[in-house]
Amino acid sequence: MKKRDSQVSTISLVVYVMLFLLGLWGCLAIYNATFYSDAPFYFVGRQFAWLMAGMFCLYVASQIPFGLYRDMIWPLAVFAYIPLISVLFFGIAVNGMRGWFSAGSVFIQPSEFAKAPFIMLLCWLNSRIENDFKRFIAMLAMTFVWVIPVALEPDLGTAFVFLTGFLIVYWVGGGRILYLGISLMAVVPAAAFFIYRNKYVVARVTGFLNPADDPLGSGWHVMQFQYTLARGGFWGASWGKALWANSYLPLSHSDSAFASLVESVGFIGSFPVIVGLLGIAGIAYFLAAQKEDNLKKTLIFSLGALFVTQALIHISVNVTLVPPTGITLPILSYGGSSLVSTMIAFGVLLSAANDRNY
Repeated sequence: MKKRDSQVSTISLVVYVMLFLLGLWGCLAIYNATFYSDAPFYFVGRQFAWLMAGMFCLYVASQIPFGLYRDMIWPLAVFAYIPLISVLFFGIAVNGMRGWFSAGSVFIQPSEFAKAPFIMLLCWLNSRIENDFKRFIAMLAMTFVWVIPVALEPDLGTAFVFLTGFLIVYWVGGGRILYLGISLMAVVPAAAFFIYRNKYVVARVTGFLNPADDPLGSGWHVMQFQYTLARGGFWGASWGKALWANSYLPLSHSDSAFASLVESVGFIGSFPVIVGLLGIAGIAYFLAAQKEDNLKKTLIFSLGALFVTQALIHISVNVTLVPPTGITLPILSYGGSSLVSTMIAFGVLLSAANDRNY
């Protein structure tokens, strides 16, 4: 037991260091993406402050006994869900999406803080309901309860992350392929309704498939990604010379953070980011494999997998493998809600991994 505790403590320290280094790398990327703006230190200064706040939240969340999280899953879920509904009525719209509360110059995105409680709730349902079919129905119904308000903002990227979270938890928790197929079929009418309500989704897909047909409209974002990546090449254009990211790439410090990074440091400089993300996924898998408790095992793996899945979606969008969607690169993209909520989620993960935090 002492050997395992020591091992977990060492791994926790490694996670702390890796997340902090990724956060610093993100600060450099944000500074580079806004280098030619009127206030190049504005975004990076705020991001560094959020990084420090996030590290503090990571430590506090990791020290809370996991038994308390277990007992408070439902209150935490309700506390996180209420803002998802409230933001539809009292939030402000940014880039056509009503998904933020505003407090002066600070913007809070409830959907980011809802991800970890949502995963915790699904893991709790998975561990408490023994019947396969009833467990599947309960988890799927709960997923739609959380996805609908996010889709109504409308935030297609985050809604997809929530659906991915359901697939991860259900599969890791021993779900059946038949039921997964049913769940995918159930998504089709919901997706059709969303597309009907939001015609821009079709435009994004057509722009992705044939960007040259509408280079100043639906194909603009895809073509700017391509130009930015081409300019970065293998070695990059060097720090402070991300001219394309500063001039043409939309939201180069957030939704396009990886492409902006590639322009500066090229493939050789961005590859360590991918290695770091996959390294964190490997750590989550290792920690989950050590647990016999079903709730802990599923929660540790699912939180780690969701983090990496979102990162891979962001990178896939930025390298034009999938159609553009507004989704951040966790830890690295600009945004306090994303950064702090991700750190809290990893704190919960580490608490579940520590046998002393029962």
